[in-house]
Amino acid sequence: MKDSMKALIFPKPWEVKCIDVDIPKPKTHEVLTEMRSVGICGSDVGIFEGNHWIVAHGPGGHGHETGAIVREVGSEVSGIHVGDHVARMGAGYAEYSTHVNVIGHGKDELSGALPIVRNDLSMDEISFADAVGCAINCFERAEFDKINDDNKKAIVFGLGPIGLILTKILLNHGIEVAVSEPFAHKRQIAQEWGAKTFDPHAYSRPHHGNYHVMDAIKEEFGEAHGVFEMVGKKETLLDAINLVYSGFRVMVFGAQKLMQIPYVDCRKKGVELVYPEAMVNSKANKDYWGEALDLIASHTLDLDKLITKRISLEDAIEAFQFYDRQKWIKIIVEPFRN
Repeated sequence: MKDSMKALIFPKPWEVKCIDVDIPKPKTHEVLTEMRSVGICGSDVGIFEGNHWIVAHGPGGHGHETGAIVREVGSEVSGIHVGDHVARMGAGYAEYSTHVNVIGHGKDELSGALPIVRNDLSMDEISFADAVGCAINCFERAEFDKINDDNKKAIVFGLGPIGLILTKILLNHGIEVAVSEPFAHKRQIAQEWGAKTFDPHAYSRPHHGNYHVMDAIKEEFGEAHGVFEMVGKKETLLDAINLVYSGFRVMVFGAQKLMQIPYVDCRKKGVELVYPEAMVNSKANKDYWGEALDLIASHTLDLDKLITKRISLEDAIEAFQFYDRQKWIKIIVEPFRN
């Protein structure tokens, strides 16, 4: 094996470089993995822009949506072998890594944790585990299993990768779903799966006055037992509160630092605002790595539709600088791609 590797480094906001660094040496309780498939997450873009709470200046960045292959195994590690396919590796924007991202969002990482072996899954499939785990968490925190209604309904604002995966999970559970998303190719995927779709940009003042997407959803779909705010904007949160049934839950997952909550609106409807964590559910005292990987293995999520394109580490520099949420759903970085 060569001594050096290529890696992205994020030294300050709005700056990313591809550098040559030494390949990390695994300690006795670590494994060295070869990064094969790394999805660009919205949190990675936020870290690059400097407006996310996670800071990751070292080689490989945060890079937590990874599918990797084991290349070296520390002497104190058991149950993992060279050639195994593994999940939950971090610092993934590099050719190699020894970093394990336990929770999957840079939070409460455990020393001595090991990656998860899943030789039944491809590199791309494993790289979706973090996003799928977040979507399962959002779904479970809505507690649809406790709702006594034969016609359960949900509304999803925002169809990024997690919003789309969440939509598929809801539909797979027999829940009627409406989604609000401004970009047509994302709405099309949800529509093909069976969701009722709405374009928030279609309700402009010159043509609709004070009638906008919330009014259209309420009129054509109705209120819902669970509403998921996956955008991170005050306006969509207010719409979510307006559209949930009285006494039911709004899941707030869109990334934001400060959002003002209207006390009167929430109090009148008895709305519960729930903030699902990423890959962990503190209320249930569990994480979702195993469930996410098992769900991916069931091949019921149609994940291939979410991959927009594949790029090299060098190409990822421009992808971060000119990240296009309108055109892209999931970009896969392949560190060994030429």
